[in-house]
Amino acid sequence: MQADDETLRSRRSDHLERANALVQTLAILAAGAWAVYTFIYEARIKPALEPPAVSVTTNLVRAGERDRHVAIRSTVTRKNVGQTGVRVLGLVYNVTGVRVRFDAVPGGKDALSGGKPAVDGAPADRTTPARAYGFTGPGEAILREGRLFAGATEMGGEPSDLNPGESVSRDLIVYADRDRFDFVRFEVSLAYSKGDDPPVLLTFETAPDGTLSLKPKADCRAEPQTCQRVKATDFATEFSLW
Repeated sequence: MQADDETLRSRRSDHLERANALVQTLAILAAGAWAVYTFIYEARIKPALEPPAVSVTTNLVRAGERDRHVAIRSTVTRKNVGQTGVRVLGLVYNVTGVRVRFDAVPGGKDALSGGKPAVDGAPADRTTPARAYGFTGPGEAILREGRLFAGATEMGGEPSDLNPGESVSRDLIVYADRDRFDFVRFEVSLAYSKGDDPPVLLTFETAPDGTLSLKPKADCRAEPQTCQRVKATDFATEFSLW
């Protein structure tokens, strides 16, 4: 009888050990599966869900002078600051020369305390805080340049993809007449989409003031999903010719 009890206890011990081993094995497998899922999620799934994000900066430097003309070197850098690959579709430069007038008298009717705005015909949602000067109109075009990359044109085009953290810079020399302008305004517009999204054809559009921009070739009312794939980043800065 005692032998039977010992045999029963031994069997129970074996069952417990096997169950414990099974639980430990399942725990190890679950932890491994979770680690694999977490790695795949962080490396593949999460980046794929993130929207594309590209920053644009422009560094302006006086490169030289000849007579009344000033050479300005513009270094434009585009950088993928998101977590997913980006396909750059196109970019546009708008460079405008602006003249300043100094016909307001401090403390007079054109001062900050009241009176007529410094810019005639300015829209109601904009103010000009300058106290003693104004601008003679929106400015005059010095340069309008646009470029379409692969995926945005039926002509093929050079590919311009950016991996997360990757950046590309381009130098551009602009010449401005300092006898005609007081400062130069540089505006850069960049159109892009996710790298794994279908490409979107773009076209150039010229505004009434001569400003160049990019827009999808598709009818956005009929194909809203196509236009929604195109994202844009704009950057503007100014450079004094004095």
